[in-house]
Amino acid sequence: MAAPEAAAPEGARVQLCTFRVGGEDYAIDIMRVREIIPPQPVTPVPRAPAFVEGVFHLRDEVIPVVDVRRRFGLPIGPPTRRTRFLVVNVARRRIGLVVDEVCEVLRLPRHALRPAPALVADGGPRFFLGVCGGDGRPGGRRGGPARLRLLLDVKALLDPVVPGEAAAARAQAEASRRA
Repeated sequence: MAAPEAAAPEGARVQLCTFRVGGEDYAIDIMRVREIIPPQPVTPVPRAPAFVEGVFHLRDEVIPVVDVRRRFGLPIGPPTRRTRFLVVNVARRRIGLVVDEVCEVLRLPRHALRPAPALVADGGPRFFLGVCGGDGRPGGRRGGPARLRLLLDVKALLDPVVPGEAAAARAQAEASRRA
């Protein structure tokens, strides 16, 4: 899914699968989502990047698992009853994303998608395409303030690790295991 364009038709809509990781809300294009499943047994892969938890079998297909918490450098916690694997299509392959909770599917007008603010883009341009809020109305779906969601660039999660990121991620994962 590309960043929003100013010239999008007025009636154009987009559907997003929303999920939570580390207390924050994220969204991805629903067309990337193949299925949502409970966590499966994962086989670790030696020398894989720290954010790759391993692989699992899904109907005779071996699927790599990316732990979104690890990829974002967040503290690692044990799975809960709400933890899910989002099996998504990306770059002609399938991957499983470990997320804390899948929330809902939003159907928004395309104009509700905004470019990521400069501070967000500067901190992680390879992870985020933009920002969306609630159902596109100022008050959000339930009448309160609209909850913003970062629109995740799923392809970027698979990008090679930048220098220094691997060591930092491994150190953080090790510290989480000891805690």
